[in-house]
Amino acid sequence: MARPPKWIATFGLPPLREYWREINRLEKEAKAQERAKRKARDKGRRKCRCEAYPWPHRPGGGLCCWPDPPQRRWQPKPDANYRPYWKRYAGIIRQIARANGMHPIKDRAMIDALMPRVLDMAKQVKRQRPRMRYRNVEITDNGLKVYLPVSGPEWERGE
Repeated sequence: MARPPKWIATFGLPPLREYWREINRLEKEAKAQERAKRKARDKGRRKCRCEAYPWPHRPGGGLCCWPDPPQRRWQPKPDANYRPYWKRYAGIIRQIARANGMHPIKDRAMIDALMPRVLDMAKQVKRQRPRMRYRNVEITDNGLKVYLPVSGPEWERGE
């Protein structure tokens, strides 16, 4: 660590980095203590178990009309159970789209229309050739065209 400037050294202060580290450490400790107090206070709080929500919740909060019965019940999103991992292949889709010169915003409609079919075909090719890179996939009118390097440190000739 560098030596502090002479004008700071004349006051007998530590280097600025150490000074701010200490301040940040003290602030983090204070926040942690506040969080622990709040957590302990919340554990002792009364909970409502009415039909407004399927979990214990604060009385009179949100859809709960405590002490009256709730007028409405919490409903999960209809597609939440159907597609829990809907963003799972976003990175692969982005690689394929970028390699084919598509813009993620301008060509969004085309990407949404093409990618389910293209992604399925790319996964099939990946199962057959595990060393294939998704960025080497080209979208053509007839389907996919995959470019595989024929030489390199990890590639075998003629694969």
